[in-house]
Amino acid sequence: MTEKEDSQQPDQAAVPSGVFASRKGVSALVKGKYRVYADLPLPMLDMPHAKAFQAEEVSSPDRKIFALVCDPEIPVRKDHIKSRIGVKMEGILPLADAGVALWPPIGRKTMILLYEMPLGGRVVYSKNYGKLLPEEEAEKITRWIRPLLMGINNLSMRGLTHREIRPDNLFFLDAEKTKVVWGDCISCPPAFDQPSVYETIESSMCSPAGRGNGMTSDDMYAFGATLISLELGFNPVESLSAEELLELKIHKGSYASLIGESRVSLALIELLRGLLADNITQRWDVSSAQLWADGRRLTPVQAKTVKASQRPFLFNNVEYYSYRTLAYAFSKNWDTAAEAIRSEKLQAWLVRGFEDKDTAGAIEKSADMALVRFSTKEKQDDFLIARACMILDPTAPLRVRDCAFKPDAVGQMLAVYANDEKMLKTLIGLIATGYVESWYVLHRDRVAEQQVKSMQMVLQKPELGMGIERLMYDLNEGLPCQSPLIVRDYVDEISSLLPALEGVAKRNSSKMNPIDRHIVAFIAVKFGTKVSDQIAMLNSPKESVSTQGMLHIFSALQRTFGPEKLYSFCAWIGGTLTPIINGYHSLEKRRQLEKNLPKLVRKGSLPDILAALDDRQERLLDMSYFEQAKKEYAKLSEEIEFLDGNREKREEEGLYLGRQVAATVSFGVAVLTMFLLLLTQFLRG
Repeated sequence: MTEKEDSQQPDQAAVPSGVFASRKGVSALVKGKYRVYADLPLPMLDMPHAKAFQAEEVSSPDRKIFALVCDPEIPVRKDHIKSRIGVKMEGILPLADAGVALWPPIGRKTMILLYEMPLGGRVVYSKNYGKLLPEEEAEKITRWIRPLLMGINNLSMRGLTHREIRPDNLFFLDAEKTKVVWGDCISCPPAFDQPSVYETIESSMCSPAGRGNGMTSDDMYAFGATLISLELGFNPVESLSAEELLELKIHKGSYASLIGESRVSLALIELLRGLLADNITQRWDVSSAQLWADGRRLTPVQAKTVKASQRPFLFNNVEYYSYRTLAYAFSKNWDTAAEAIRSEKLQAWLVRGFEDKDTAGAIEKSADMALVRFSTKEKQDDFLIARACMILDPTAPLRVRDCAFKPDAVGQMLAVYANDEKMLKTLIGLIATGYVESWYVLHRDRVAEQQVKSMQMVLQKPELGMGIERLMYDLNEGLPCQSPLIVRDYVDEISSLLPALEGVAKRNSSKMNPIDRHIVAFIAVKFGTKVSDQIAMLNSPKESVSTQGMLHIFSALQRTFGPEKLYSFCAWIGGTLTPIINGYHSLEKRRQLEKNLPKLVRKGSLPDILAALDDRQERLLDMSYFEQAKKEYAKLSEEIEFLDGNREKREEEGLYLGRQVAATVSFGVAVLTMFLLLLTQFLRG
């Protein structure tokens, strides 16, 4: 550590002395193992979207750790949490643990990250921090470049990117300030907090939420930009706005834009040129930088000359000579771009200035596609401009008016804007109407193209478990369930769902529906095909079947993940089960179930309730009796109908029969009378 370096670091940046002695005030318990103290903030360790606080491991109070309490509205990087807990990597601040806990100051649960304490504090704590890299090249490489490079490489080997590489995210791991490491990159989406100076041209074009995981080459670029700031002791383009810096990079290149007139060590120039190459095929990878650190001097990177036309294209009274600059101008002047794109002048400029009939034909084809796909001129113009920008600058993000993102970051965009209806509607439109698909088609990425088509199918299905909610969880492993019922409980694992609903049941009225679109989509993604049949039942228009589906799903969750007892939630669910009971045909059975239901509810077991209310054998028996009753009823109805339907005929037959009987009786009486008369005469004679 040089004398100058020591003088640049304030006392507050290191761990405050005596802070471990105070253990009073409100705290949060994480995983039952760590206490995080809300009254002991560590502002010098804060991240833009996570505040730092003193923490301790309950079983090892002397262990030096601190907590980053994340913003519950911002999604975290769950892939890093799963891969890095308890793993120590050179050049990376070790992640001790992470878990969800109730944070008293905000009255809701959130993700809390537990990191090992950087005993030397933060490396950079202000805008002007003075030159930090030592003059001696060997020391510069040994103490700074090599360990930071190893940090990037260690993440890359695990399939991860850092994407938060910048000077103020560097820490001294030891109190002697000899070990420098990259800080947190988990508390927000990739590159979400990155200033544009440390992002590539393409990434700088994106909105912060739309930069995506990127590649190791993005981290290498940020490393190069960070080295310039550490070498100079300040950000050389601090005075420029993000848009001004982006335009400067586009016109002059990143290396020239960031170095400007500044003087840097000659030994660093070759490394910086390699790391800041705007063409990704020329940018140095980790192995190239390691070779440089080992003393191998590589072929100097010569920036590829951007293909330019001899004649300019005039747009909005500005002359443009290259595809990228024109595409950027179109994206920033959306309302006037369509007319220019449709003009014969653009076709002539492409063909004569670049001899590029393919690009000219692709843009002309895009105009025809817009006419076929969309019915209004505004939508036709939007599609045409977006696609023309893709064609002219293929490495740039998807840009549509104020929305710009890498297509592989669409999931992160959905997560960040989960509660922004206007932006969600825009994103749904871009997926459903072919914008994202077009980007992949132009890049000849058939796998991603098919994935987008699958996304379109999901969006088109209105039933529970599908739609935009399904995409949110499909594309964001760490996104907590966004249901209004449990959003404050930060349910990011399926095993936490029922405990959260139990808490809701204790706090609120049971008149609410215990299931909604977000909960079903969350279950569908996290629990997979195990409940696909039950979700199909849930979508039945028949209320009794739909309620059965809900009960089956929640029962499966309790059976698989617990907890053993859910007294309040069972009481809540019990109030919704009338349609299942009414699904039985036997009045006696219904009365029996209604009588037994309160006892079942008090047991706190959803599987027991399901077994009693939806017993398959009981259902079959009830149906059998019902079918038998229907047959008997039909037979009786037929007889009654026969009797009711032949009344006139029976009256005629009765009258006819009566006449016959009367005639017969009359005839009999007459015969008998004659016989008696004859007999009387015979006796007299």
